[in-house]
Parts: sequence; structure tokens; C-alpha cells
Amino acid sequence: MSETRFKLMYSEDRGKADLIKLILAYLNQSYEDFKIKPSEWNYYKSFMPFEQLPVLIIDDKVRIAQATTIARFLAKKFNLHGTSDIESALCDMVVEQIRECGDFASQIIQEVDSNKKRLLNQKYLSEILPKTLSEFEKMLNLNGNNCIVGSQLTWADLALANSLTWLDEFSFQLLRDYPLVKKHNQYILSMPRVNEWFRSQKPLSVYKKA
Repeated sequence: MSETRFKLMYSEDRGKADLIKLILAYLNQSYEDFKIKPSEWNYYKSFMPFEQLPVLIIDDKVRIAQATTIARFLAKKFNLHGTSDIESALCDMVVEQIRECGDFASQIIQEVDSNKKRLLNQKYLSEILPKTLSEFEKMLNLNGNNCIVGSQLTWADLALANSLTWLDEFSFQLLRDYPLVKKHNQYILSMPRVNEWFRSQKPLSVYKKA
């Protein structure tokens, strides 16, 4: 039986495809990393589901859009989605909470009114991010091992590590108050393939201090 062929289509920048690429790197799964230049997008977008990126093309036939959907598909296909329905749901919960937290951070970046930007920034640092990190700290404490869900690495572990690398130095300092999250992050980043992938990427901060 021939191996499944993957082509991941995204822009030349880092962004929503990062978790997908990290999963593939951790798995040592080969794929074609097809980077679309801004000048080429008008040509390609009509071929993309919902005219958006990233898109995963499987065996030159099936095209899957939506970053989280693609990452979840790969996690299920390669057994990174937990060992039970409960663990699978907990993985989804972690990933969705990361997405919500990231969406709020994106509002700060996009806000043009300086006063509103300042208020959003205050809420993010005092409420949104601490609440999320606190819940992850509780999960790691209850789980009692190096994984946030179950006893085997899942895409939730990779998603959490990936999300923390997108924080700037100022907001990253909050990890001092969450030692288990910090320890977990160090553990995931110490994995050879994970470490190699991050080292090969250009620096990026999705969240910027307002």
C-alpha cells in the first residue's frame, strides 16, 4: 500500500499553519510545504475551499481547509488524539481554549484606537491569559505527568507549546506563576524534532505589548 501524500498550502509567513507543521515535524512525516507568495494568491484562492489558507491536499485529491480541522485530522490519523473518547474531548478542549485566547490577543493587534487597545491589553494580561494558564496548571497537576491529557503525548501538548512560543517576552514572564506549565513547555521543546523545527523557524510574536 502506497504512503499517503500530503501537500500543505500556506503563505510564506508563519501563522495558522504552525501547529500543523509542528505536528508533521514531530511525526517526522514527509509533506510538500507549498508556500504561496502574496502576488500568487489571487490565482490560487479560487481553488481553495472557502478561498482561505491553510489547506491540506491529500493524494492530490481531497482538500481540507481550517487550521484546527487539519491539525485534528492529523492527530486522529497518527494517534495523537488521546486513547479514549474522554481524552479526545479533553484534547479538543485544550486546543479550543488556546484558540479563544489567541483570538483575544489578535483583537489587541488589530485595534487601532489607542485607548481601547490599552484596555484590551490590560484585560488580556490580568484576566484572559492568567485564567487560561491557571486552568492548564490545574490539568497538569491533576494528570501528574509530563502530558496535559492522558499518559501519552497528544496534539494538545504540541498546541500548548506552540502557543507559548508566540508570546512576547513581557507576557511570557507570566509563566513564572505557573511552574507546571513552564515545566511542560520545557519538556516539549526539549524533544529533538520539536526543538529542531522551532530552531528552523524565524522568530514570531502574535501578541505584542500595547
